[in-house]
Amino acid sequence: MTNADPNERNSSVDLTNCDREPIHLAGAVQPHGALLAFQLGNLTLRHASANILQWLDVMPVVGTPLDTLFDDDSVALLTRIATGLRGVVRPLKIRAREGETDQSISAAAHVYKGMLVVELEETQPTNGSAELLEELSLPLQLTKANQRLQQCLNLPDLYQAITDEIRDMSGFDRVMLYRFAEDNHGEVIGESVVEGKEAFLGLHYPATDIPEQARRLYVLNTVRSIGDVNATPVPIIPSCNADTDTPLDLSLSCFRAVSPIHIEYLQNMGVRASMSISIVIDNRLWGLIACHHYSAKPLRLEERAACEIMGLVAGNYLSARVQSDVNSERVRRRKHYHRVLDQFTRLTNVWQSVDEIWPDLREIVQANGVAVVAERKTTVIGATPSSRAIKTIVEQLEQQSEEGTKTWETHSLTEAIGDLSPEELGTACGCLAVRLFAPDVNWLLFFRDEYISEVTWAGNPEKSAVPSEDGIRLSPRKSFEQWKTTVHRQSRRWTLVDREMAEELHSGLMELLSLRAAELHRLNEELAKINADLDAFAYAASHDLREPLRGIKQTVFLLKHELGSNSNDTLNGRLGTLSKLASRMDELVQGLLRLSRVGQANLEFENVNLREVVEEAVEMVVGRPTPQDIEVIIEGDAVLWADYLCVRELFTNLISNGLKYNTSDVKRLTVGISKDPDLSDSDVNVFYVRDNGIGIAPETHQEVFQIFRRLHLPEQYGGGSGAGLTISKKIVNRHGGKIWIDSEPGAGSTILFTLEQVD
Repeated sequence: MTNADPNERNSSVDLTNCDREPIHLAGAVQPHGALLAFQLGNLTLRHASANILQWLDVMPVVGTPLDTLFDDDSVALLTRIATGLRGVVRPLKIRAREGETDQSISAAAHVYKGMLVVELEETQPTNGSAELLEELSLPLQLTKANQRLQQCLNLPDLYQAITDEIRDMSGFDRVMLYRFAEDNHGEVIGESVVEGKEAFLGLHYPATDIPEQARRLYVLNTVRSIGDVNATPVPIIPSCNADTDTPLDLSLSCFRAVSPIHIEYLQNMGVRASMSISIVIDNRLWGLIACHHYSAKPLRLEERAACEIMGLVAGNYLSARVQSDVNSERVRRRKHYHRVLDQFTRLTNVWQSVDEIWPDLREIVQANGVAVVAERKTTVIGATPSSRAIKTIVEQLEQQSEEGTKTWETHSLTEAIGDLSPEELGTACGCLAVRLFAPDVNWLLFFRDEYISEVTWAGNPEKSAVPSEDGIRLSPRKSFEQWKTTVHRQSRRWTLVDREMAEELHSGLMELLSLRAAELHRLNEELAKINADLDAFAYAASHDLREPLRGIKQTVFLLKHELGSNSNDTLNGRLGTLSKLASRMDELVQGLLRLSRVGQANLEFENVNLREVVEEAVEMVVGRPTPQDIEVIIEGDAVLWADYLCVRELFTNLISNGLKYNTSDVKRLTVGISKDPDLSDSDVNVFYVRDNGIGIAPETHQEVFQIFRRLHLPEQYGGGSGAGLTISKKIVNRHGGKIWIDSEPGAGSTILFTLEQVD
């Protein structure tokens, strides 16, 4: 294995350099404490700090047994710790086996990675808070602090109380409560500081100020004290274990030496001593209580223990208060959530009535706009991006989302989704997407508007590169003067409650959609059976009625013939009326028969040329050649996937109606294909038959599709059964499409239809 060139190793500069510093393998301790490390099992010495003679009369060597260094009671206590819980630091008092005095030694012991680590410290108070500790016992201090925290009614008051109580207890010049954001940068949300010092409250610190490995150690070792940044660290001897050739892991050490980068950082701030107390909530580093002092300040074991307990108490209060606020917000939002579900069960098509549920829908995740994205149609309300932007977002979500993904979020669409301009996004900057695996809707996209924020940093948040003897390295910031930045094209970040409510919305809607789909399937099966029975009945009835109708018409004819000249006007009128009624009845029976055949026939799908089928339908209606007072224009040469005979009958009915209800000198029909203007980004083909006829009033647009429903007297416009549009609608429905009318009286009519499923 070759050694890397140090110049080459240090030539690359990035913000992860300090993340790679092995601070838990410092190889030294702070000088106000000493360290011994014993191998588990035989409890023989493997490491000792070079200053151990300040506590022991003899300099131990590697292999020295534990029981030769401490008295019997101490050995028994340390042996119990060695066989007890791993990773727990235990404060204790021990005595050396040989010494001039009988004085006990303050110590802390823990077991970690195969070693029993014993740390010794000075027994005499070394800072101004000792008098306070003598005056007030630890229980009294904690009781006083607990009473203060209990009285806090909101989070800002709690932040202030925590910093005040820690400063009273520890005697530090400055105590800050420092909260980590989701991107790991920190903000000072509470502060207690001596008079005459600049306030840091509200300042932000970049995530690189506390590198990743340091944050991991803060979770393992919740109290970290630096007595004097100017003190010279004491090396651990030997630097590596003779058996494993690895340095001693000091992750849980009380006196672990400080990283040179962090020493420089504190010196740049003018800080001489510091302490940090971790706030761990739900096994996550929520924040730190950061204490600064402007002179040396080593802390005794009792002081560190008091601060550690205070950190636990503060964490519990913070967790309870934050959780209380979160629960209140959940309760508030769930009221809107249940209203949405109630409306969902009440409305026939909730997505076509999204404006009705929007006031509640927006409150569920605190959104400014929503897009309901179905396979062929997108419905939007509120502040949303353009239709193209929504389509781009969905396409990328479909590509990026793993199978089973329910939600996706970003507070910066410009960063998360490429190829989107500010003009296309409009005011929308954040997006929370809820995926619905349902046929009638695929995605709910919630959007948030831009939130322009000004962040005040404690100095330039960018680290600087400086030359060193072995190349280029990152340097801690030297200036902590306020540095303000303005953030654009980002929304407020989506919170835990936002994400939870989005998950609940997904689950609730999927359950309702599943129930609705099952009910719809059942109803469709029942309806199909009823329709089949009706079609069979209509066919039988119409077929059976034709025979007596023929008999009636034949009888009328024979009566007229037999009466001849003996008939009178009254009798002739009555026979004429009877003949007309029989003919009208025959038309109705024929219409009923045609309708039943459409319902019963098996569809045979094939490629149908639009121009060919329309030309054949025109010939069936007006013959060939086309009369001069009729003009038929066919736009486009589309190919339909449909049943040829059904489509020919469909166009025959629509062309016949367009010519029948038309009083123009030249009756003009236009047949063509377009895209549905009401379907956002739709690829659905919409066919139309447009005429210059008499038109249809909007209030009767639905009536004309009812069987035998005519808007005019039977003798007007050539009569007819009134079944043509009903048959047309049934043909369209059987192809999975829809049909509708665009018309005004006197302005002609346009009948539009699709031959494929449209939401």
